[in-house]
Amino acid sequence: MSDVEVRLHPRFQEWLERLAEVGDQQGSNPGDRLQVLAEIMALINALERHGRELGDPECHPVVTARYDLHALRRTPPSAAAPYADSPPVLRILFGYVSDGAGREIAVVVVGGDKTRLGNRWYPANVARAQDRIDEWCRRNPGYTPTIRRGDL
Repeated sequence: MSDVEVRLHPRFQEWLERLAEVGDQQGSNPGDRLQVLAEIMALINALERHGRELGDPECHPVVTARYDLHALRRTPPSAAAPYADSPPVLRILFGYVSDGAGREIAVVVVGGDKTRLGNRWYPANVARAQDRIDEWCRRNPGYTPTIRRGDL
């Protein structure tokens, strides 16, 4: 196991709060909403416990990003979210940032439902995620975005 510090971008926290208040637009009941929120938190906890070792099916790299971005996946079902076998098809984008002295943390920046858009959900949200990583680093001096391996 490889523990990693995880921070939530304020805009991601707002998204989580809206999700808790509004819930799934497809008519879910409050119990379903709580289950989805619990699954999101389980995925974030798995990221904290496993860091870069977290992989399929919970997490995958975002290969179209310049930054070292990854997507936590609510679906398909996984050890962290074993009952996540139906919409919403949530993706939680996070990126790694470094303090220049070898300390790396993960910053969770964007969450969203790609049920209707499929992989077309990614382009705008990857751009948004990279912007939020930049913003987070400006607000936390000393940290810089980690560039995706292979783009050095």
